[in-house]
Amino acid sequence: MKRMLGVGVMIAASMAVTACSLLPALPAPTPSAIASASSTDDISLGLTRYAPEDRKPVTGVTGTTLDGKQLDISSLRGRVVVINAWASWCDPCQEELPVLVSVANSSDPKSVSLVGLDVNDTLDAANAMVKKFAIPYPSIIDKGARLLVHVPGVPPEAIPSTVVLDRQGRVAARVIGTVKPGMLEPVIAELQAE
Repeated sequence: MKRMLGVGVMIAASMAVTACSLLPALPAPTPSAIASASSTDDISLGLTRYAPEDRKPVTGVTGTTLDGKQLDISSLRGRVVVINAWASWCDPCQEELPVLVSVANSSDPKSVSLVGLDVNDTLDAANAMVKKFAIPYPSIIDKGARLLVHVPGVPPEAIPSTVVLDRQGRVAARVIGTVKPGMLEPVIAELQAE
């Protein structure tokens, strides 16, 4: 019964996802990942949480940021890290940016870092969006979605998509589609307490 409920919720969630690209079929989370979700509301909103034993590490996400600096996600180990794939041409990305900026501004930078992956964008358009939304965190340039493919559980070019990494650099939660207000804060708090 529990498994059937999980599958039904996953189907409903996949129908509700709004994104800027066509998404291939997503691999279903393992039963323990579904069981670790705090509520079916998480899944219906597009949030999937993963139990520690089901978490996959993120490696190979490194590159030049929009301001010309080098950033390697692995250098942020020891912190909870939120990675958001976005583009200036993506309307749902613009819809969620105030939420992500709020999370960044209200988080302790010593224990939580936000990083953008600016996918298939022009430098001028991306920088204009950073200025328009006052984005306080760095974004790595990701031409051709070459870095996004290194993020487990996220289909190539799934824009917007967001993952939350635990302190060991493993995907603890993901959102395919738009991040909603209040969605990330409980996940971040739980990971900080681990």
